[in-house]
Amino acid sequence: MAWWRAVIVLAVAVAVSTDRPLVQMIRDVIQQRQWNHVVLLDPEDSAAEILSPQEMAQLLRDVVNSAAGSIIPLASNNTVVLGLHRSIQTSTFQDEADSDADIERVMYLRNPRYRLQFIAQWDEAGQTSNFMRMAGKLGFYTEQQEWLVLLSRNVSFQQVKDVLADVNLYVDSEVMLCLETVESRFEIIEVWNVGREAGSHTLQQETWGFWSPATGLRQVTRGHKYDRRKDLQGFHLRVATIETMPYESLVEDKTLQNFHEGYVVDVWHTLQEQLNFTYTATNTLFGSLQKDGHTWNGMVGMLQTDDADVAVAPLSITQIRSLSIDFTIPIQIVSTRLYIRRPVLEGTWTLYGQPFDVYLWVTIPVSILTCAAALWLFNSVTVYLGVNQHFISASQAFWIIFSGIIQQSTTVEPRPVSGKIVFFSGLWMGLVLLTCYSAILVSILTTRQPQLPFKDFEGLLKNPNWNLGVRTNTALADSLALAPVGSPMRMSWEKMVGKDPIKNLPDNNDDALASVLQGKYAFFANKEYIIYRLQRQLPVQQAMDIVDTKTDFLRRGIGFGLQKRSPYKNLFNHVLSKMTQKGHLNRLKRKWWPNIDRNPEKDYPAPGFKEVFTVFIILGGGIICALAFLLIEGLVHDYSSSSSSKQSTSPSLY
Repeated sequence: MAWWRAVIVLAVAVAVSTDRPLVQMIRDVIQQRQWNHVVLLDPEDSAAEILSPQEMAQLLRDVVNSAAGSIIPLASNNTVVLGLHRSIQTSTFQDEADSDADIERVMYLRNPRYRLQFIAQWDEAGQTSNFMRMAGKLGFYTEQQEWLVLLSRNVSFQQVKDVLADVNLYVDSEVMLCLETVESRFEIIEVWNVGREAGSHTLQQETWGFWSPATGLRQVTRGHKYDRRKDLQGFHLRVATIETMPYESLVEDKTLQNFHEGYVVDVWHTLQEQLNFTYTATNTLFGSLQKDGHTWNGMVGMLQTDDADVAVAPLSITQIRSLSIDFTIPIQIVSTRLYIRRPVLEGTWTLYGQPFDVYLWVTIPVSILTCAAALWLFNSVTVYLGVNQHFISASQAFWIIFSGIIQQSTTVEPRPVSGKIVFFSGLWMGLVLLTCYSAILVSILTTRQPQLPFKDFEGLLKNPNWNLGVRTNTALADSLALAPVGSPMRMSWEKMVGKDPIKNLPDNNDDALASVLQGKYAFFANKEYIIYRLQRQLPVQQAMDIVDTKTDFLRRGIGFGLQKRSPYKNLFNHVLSKMTQKGHLNRLKRKWWPNIDRNPEKDYPAPGFKEVFTVFIILGGGIICALAFLLIEGLVHDYSSSSSSKQSTSPSLY
């Protein structure tokens, strides 16, 4: 019976004499790698013992002083029972893979999402290898689970590789084999496989470090783990996709390596170049949730049923999909909008008043009257002082300033310097205002857009004679169908899409855009899809007849889909992160979307009082300057008059 070994281990958990080098090596590994929940596997075959019960008890005692630890006795009848444990959170996993098993094999272990470390002793009876094979089926070979497998001297490394060839330990696993090379000297080797059914010939190995009593534990590996493991040795991946440009297209010959072009294809081929794998792509649908609430069709369903390894498509990363599959990090952030036929451009009575705001329009006549009053006043003063004999009436002063502002000539000309300065100030102010008005008016006339019938789903619901289209079997269709009850998106799905499902649920974007051009049809789609078609595929006139409502409804990432707990997720994410950091993804985006903002914005800011305040500073400065010259003219006139009177009253010498 296996239970008595657990009792012995518990009974001998006392201090022992000097540690063997093997025990010290294990202790150093635990300390350096900061293991916090250690499971010791104890095979039943005592002849295959590498660690004695006393040494296991000592290691367990050392572990539980600062972390969690347990011992699992391995039985020959394939029953796995947890002997001693000190785990707060436990879950039960049942192995259903072996229908030929005589009894149910159950092991009580921590959930795979938590950190867990195994120390196993390799035995020729196969108890450890059976446990490792079962652990692979239950998902215990991820970055969260680390393994240290102790090999005896009479076991060759090739024998271990042959046994581990069918164990599900892949590129994300953390499995180390410990070999005693010479007396009291150990070599620690990392092992992993590139993929399932790859075979022992593709089982990879790399020396992680060495241990000796003199030097202790020395790690020799350098660099990131996935930089060292990114060669997949030509491993073949099954790919699910959907032909939809500008993201991907397939060549006519549906054979190996059958992607043709597209943004997603460029990203995928960059991954292939760096990771060295092969693939075959199968064309299908995106995938939508079925009526049972947990199965999917399309590429999501193919990942769910293990008919594909990767979904290479612009697959929207949604919460409901994440329950069934995993995603890589986003390779692009997309936005969704409503697209309609361009409405007829209608005239407006306020068109020529739009270049200036109301406050500025009010300020302009006030400035004209102020400038005209200053001109009349200064001219009247000069006439009164006798400096100027040419009288200008108030109406004449107004028309002089008004003509100058609109850049027109006048028959009446101010003669004193103060009047000319006031006239020049008004002329300058008019030049700036007229130039600004003309520029903004031309911009408005050039880019004027028609009035949209609606901008969002609430406005769409107010137009019951319209139809709403969305591509079938997509995340956008799910976002409408699964929106909260009573929300505008859900009501639009029920009232607008449901009225004609055949027309309103097209399976491609081109059919939907054709319906948009017919009128009274709104298409809910990703902006990136539509912009590509408007820029590169549709005729110019048709492209200009399609506009969006300028409202972003959903912004989310798209990425590659993977099977749940896929071993390639972290590897792909590592390479994609480097591509993002180096700007490679941005360069690929510019290749397919050189100008994502196809239409300029229709709204130009109308300049207000603050924007043209300098004009009124000029006007005010001109009036002040004219006042100063008026005073100078008066003083000069008085001085000239007094000099003339003195000369006329002086006695004649003859």
